[in-house]
Formats: sequence, C-alpha cells, structure tokens
Amino acid sequence: MPRSVCAFAFVVLLPYWTAFHAVGGNAQDTSFKIPGDSVFVDPRLFSMIGDSNITFRESSFSTFFNPTSTAPPFFQIFDSAFLTILGPNPSIREVASNSTFAFAHEAPVYVSDTNEVFFASNDGGPLGMSDLNHSNVIGKISLTDVDTALAANDSVINVPVMFLDLPKTIQMTNGGTGPYKSSLLLVTFGRGSLPPSIALVNPKAPNNVTVLLDNFFGRQFNSLNDIKVHPSGKLFFTDSEYGFLNHFRPNPLFPNHVYRLDPETGSVRVVATNFDKCNGIAFTADGNIAYISETGALGGLLGNDQTEPATM
Repeated sequence: MPRSVCAFAFVVLLPYWTAFHAVGGNAQDTSFKIPGDSVFVDPRLFSMIGDSNITFRESSFSTFFNPTSTAPPFFQIFDSAFLTILGPNPSIREVASNSTFAFAHEAPVYVSDTNEVFFASNDGGPLGMSDLNHSNVIGKISLTDVDTALAANDSVINVPVMFLDLPKTIQMTNGGTGPYKSSLLLVTFGRGSLPPSIALVNPKAPNNVTVLLDNFFGRQFNSLNDIKVHPSGKLFFTDSEYGFLNHFRPNPLFPNHVYRLDPETGSVRVVATNFDKCNGIAFTADGNIAYISETGALGGLLGNDQTEPATM
C-alpha cells in the first residue's frame, strides 16, 4: 500500500498502570487495567461531539482520530478484547529512522535464527527512492543491536540498517511473511516489463532467491501486494493495481483478485473477487477466516478519494 513510512517501531516492556481518562471532558472508568503507553476510547463518549471540544474531521488521510488528544505514539484501545493481543506491558520505541528515506514500509519478517527483522522500503512513493527505473530494497536490523542500545539509552535510538543485494528477479517487494521453509516469503509488484512474483529469499548470505510463481496462465499479475501461509500450507496472496497507479507497471491485465497457490502441485486459483483494491491479508489461528484490507480509497499518484472503500 503506497505511503511514506520512515521509522521502524519495536515493542518493549514498561510498567503496568490503572487509570481514568477523559474524552470531551468526561472522566470514564474503564473497569479494567490499561497498560502503559495506551488509552481506552469508549465509543459512547464520542457518539455526539457537536457541542464538545472535539473537532470534526474533514479527512481520514491527513487528520487521525484522536478524541483523547493524547500525544503520540500510543496504543488506542476501543475494545477490551484488544488487550489479549496488546498484552499487559506494551511500549512503543523508535529504534531506527531516516527522515529522507522510507526504508521500513512493508513486509516485516522476524527471523529467530539470526534475531533480525527484515522489511521492504517504500515502492514508488515520494520517499521510497524507487520508480520505473529503480527498484526498492530489502533491509534488516539486528534485535541484538536494539536490545543493547535500549539497555544503554532511555531516549531515542537509531541502530544500523543493513540492505540485501538481491537479483533483478526481486522487483518492488511489497508483502512478506515467514520464515517459510527457513526463507523469507515475499511478493513483489514487479517493475516495467519485469513481472510481479512470489519468491523465497534466504535470510542468510548470500541471500539466494527462488521464484515460485510469476504468472497466471501466461499473463503477468497486476502488482502482488501481500501474502500469508494458511494452516493447510497453501499460500494466499492479493493482487492489485498499485504498480500501475504509481507509474512503474503497465496497464492491469486482471481485476484485483485474491489467489491461492498450492506449493505442492503448483495449482493457482482465484478465490475472491469484486475488490476495488485488495491489500493486506491475515488468517485467524484456525484458518477458518481470512481478513483482507480493502484500500480502494488509496489511489497512488492519482490521489486519494475517501468516498472509495477503506475497510476490511
């Protein structure tokens, strides 16, 4: 999903606390403990804001919803069920940043063998340093370096970011997961005539690449956006037109679909249609439900339109 992101966030542990908070001047007891670096937002307290001190938003792109006026960064809790995901002691710390290069944009993958997090830089955005003539890059940071720096410094840290030297079969990486069979499992947008693809990348040097798929019955995909491994072992991935909308891919050849690849047989099937722009994908633990973000409102270089879909 094209956007500019130039900092990578790492979650660490801080003390636990209980609190009252205010929305529109009204104190609210949450009746459960709120972790640090978090606020609870009761939907009933902003259901009518016309006579409060909360300003109506004109844009969902430039104005973030923050009825508690809390200084970022923080976790916003709308339902206590989120605490089962957030845990009792969350914290947000900036650990690597670059104000001129969106180096950590998509496809975060943690590899326990090396204690490293891998990610892709922005593909086609203004801070991505990538376009029709230049691919984006895969970078990584060492969490050992992060732990060492955090232990020595309570303020902002900036650990080194290392970049992988990959062949031209990896063009404009946008989604990733893993490790899958000891490798990073990546999907790419493609660039120019170079096709979008699903590929395995060895997280260890020399970072050899194996392409699993680069076409659907002979036609190139539009721009593969995200991928996840279903508990069955099959690979589900999304395809949308963001490469075209950001002027580094030709006209789309398909509607924007969700596909399934059986890595054992090589069979590829369309499994979901009628999306404007299908984006991220994730499964419940049992694999019975797939959640897919619909980001039709994001139009790339054509601009954003908040009357278009922006949902799950």
